[in-house]
Amino acid sequence: MDEKQKLRREIKQVLKEKFDLLSERQIAEQSEPVYRKLTGYPPLQGADRVMIYFEMPREFPITPMIPSLLTSPSRHIVIPWCDGERLRLFRLISAPEPKQLGKPVSEIIAGRLAPGAFGIREPKETLRRDPAFLVRPEEIDFLVLPGLAFDPQCRRLGRGKGFYDRFQTDLRPGIPRVGVAFDEQIVDSVPVEPHDLPLDWVMTPSFSFVSPASPFR
Repeated sequence: MDEKQKLRREIKQVLKEKFDLLSERQIAEQSEPVYRKLTGYPPLQGADRVMIYFEMPREFPITPMIPSLLTSPSRHIVIPWCDGERLRLFRLISAPEPKQLGKPVSEIIAGRLAPGAFGIREPKETLRRDPAFLVRPEEIDFLVLPGLAFDPQCRRLGRGKGFYDRFQTDLRPGIPRVGVAFDEQIVDSVPVEPHDLPLDWVMTPSFSFVSPASPFR
């Protein structure tokens, strides 16, 4: 077993134990400091199209902070979905929509999603090709990434499918990329290969790390 696979197994077990031990409320309480850090991160302020992810079971929950991300009037929240070996993008909700539609954020989101691959909610089939919801990778202004493990140099270990590695090559150069995680997912050093790109920041409840190479220091 190589280093990456060994570390993946170790972190998955850590996360299993954590989610088995803690209630949903306790997980939410632990996640709150990350939400505060992320909303206060200066490069986010001018970002119109913010891409997040829909968490899978036992993954850091980013979707509860969607309402606080919609405070900018021109903001769109974008999520990925799996189309074969690639990630496609879907405009999940825009800041003006709750007022325009007269519905809460959670209701609008729920009406646009269905169960998808890997236990993750994805856009409904009927909406995936609707031009009103299509987003191109080069339109993304800010990227929030999941991961299994991160290190203080902002290197990221994914789940081994390579979706995000391939996807990041389609983004505009230089957009801010942030990883979010629990404290237990920080390790001394993530094993990397030449194609593995460091993020700009990694945020956990107790830690904030910035890449030495980031222009957003």
